[in-house]
Amino acid sequence: MSAVIEARGLTKSYGATRALDGVSFTVEPGRIVGLIGPNGAGKTTALKAILGLTAFGGELSVLGLDPRTQRDELMREVCFIADVAVLPRWLRVRQALDFVDGVHPRFDR
Repeated sequence: MSAVIEARGLTKSYGATRALDGVSFTVEPGRIVGLIGPNGAGKTTALKAILGLTAFGGELSVLGLDPRTQRDELMREVCFIADVAVLPRWLRVRQALDFVDGVHPRFDR
């Protein structure tokens, strides 16, 4: 099986600030990956590029799809929960899983 994510030379700037500067990496099937770094290192920007939520330079393939041009198809295959408080504080993990199970047709507990 080919790589789940393959990134080559990813770049993204916000004004004069370079959030991604030629980042390249591969994520093979079955791997668990952590993005670790200080605030402003580009972790969230990389995730946004992977999901097709921001414009970027370089080459990126996610599940064999181009997030720039095949975002709708990609979002049918992935689920993303941001690290910011977008869920109610009272929500338990089981309730969140039940919710995602109800709205994402291919969700697998």
